[in-house]
Amino acid sequence: MTTAEMMDQIRRIKRSLAMRDLDEVTPQPMAIERGKVERAATVIQRSIGLWNENIIEPHKSGKPVNSASDIDWLIRDPDCANWHWLEPYRHNGQTAWCGFAQAYAFRAAGLKAHIVEKVLPSCYRLKKWADENWRFVSVDEMQPGDIVLVDSTGDGKANHITLCWADAESVDPPEYIKAYGAGGSDDYDTPGYITLEGNAKGLLPDGRIVEGYVARTRPLDQVTHVIRFQEADYE
Repeated sequence: MTTAEMMDQIRRIKRSLAMRDLDEVTPQPMAIERGKVERAATVIQRSIGLWNENIIEPHKSGKPVNSASDIDWLIRDPDCANWHWLEPYRHNGQTAWCGFAQAYAFRAAGLKAHIVEKVLPSCYRLKKWADENWRFVSVDEMQPGDIVLVDSTGDGKANHITLCWADAESVDPPEYIKAYGAGGSDDYDTPGYITLEGNAKGLLPDGRIVEGYVARTRPLDQVTHVIRFQEADYE
């Protein structure tokens, strides 16, 4: 394992531990009304818009290019996850925000507030809620707009929350995204799906590889659960 690969594995493990800390937090409730919209299309549209904002994890140096305020918005703003009681997000690793990164798009699509705020930020609560409400679908039925939980550390447990943008054969996302994480530009035969996700390493719209809100291809063998919200879950 190279030094870079080792550092990536350490980053994933730290995120997994931080996610476990979030699983034990009881968020405060909030009620909000949203109009009905086209669900999956709105989620994908808003998520692509978020991706185009070039949200990058803040460096310890605190350079102006950093996006701590954008990540803080995803976590604490009422239009997103509304965890306003948390400390403002200032540095990489402060909070496992992969679930918070999905709150903006699903809130805009009308997902009920208690699901956005209590369920969506946590792998544990997503699995528990989906199991209790029959919201799991099989991996081969995955569609754009589905929430996909992955095991990014190889321990067999879900530790990261992603959004399915498309399958790896789709012509919609840029070609360079299909290559990233699939083993190279000629390795499209590797079964995978294309994501939009936060608190992860991947690609910005200009092709830069960063940590932040990114797009990438993830192999299907990382997938632990696929969750699809139903009409009853929306306002």
